[in-house]
Amino acid sequence: MIVSLKGQLADWQYGRSIIKCFIEQLSDNELDKPLPRKGLNTIRKHCEELIQIQSCYVRALETRIIGFDYKPLSDVSKNSLIEEMKKLDDKNEKLLEMFNENDTINWFGETWNINQHLSAMIGHEQMHIGQIIAFCYSTGIKIPNEITNKMSLNG
Repeated sequence: MIVSLKGQLADWQYGRSIIKCFIEQLSDNELDKPLPRKGLNTIRKHCEELIQIQSCYVRALETRIIGFDYKPLSDVSKNSLIEEMKKLDDKNEKLLEMFNENDTINWFGETWNINQHLSAMIGHEQMHIGQIIAFCYSTGIKIPNEITNKMSLNG
């Protein structure tokens, strides 16, 4: 694997571990508590959308063309969300092994190198993590201790 991708992949895994922790440690009621955002108005919906968007990034590793057409998930139970994330993460890592520094992805007519592509995926996940944390604070959902420790949050 390209050396620079190893660091980015570790960054991805850090963020993904936070999302998985929310799914695993929050109750179904907390995952489905209404949030002040139109459309993505629960933590569960944020997690579902993260899977859908990641599927587009992973597919682009195969096709070398990004596109954001995805299907709704048929099962959004906690176990299913975790399983889908694991499948996509495993496939993502396997596909990244095949890239070299000269490989590119077509981003709507622009040529992006693989690091740009992976950075965009990481940035999207991190944005949702920030939103979820803000929503937890604003709606009284207790952030799991593992996350507050990992992210040095003060409650």
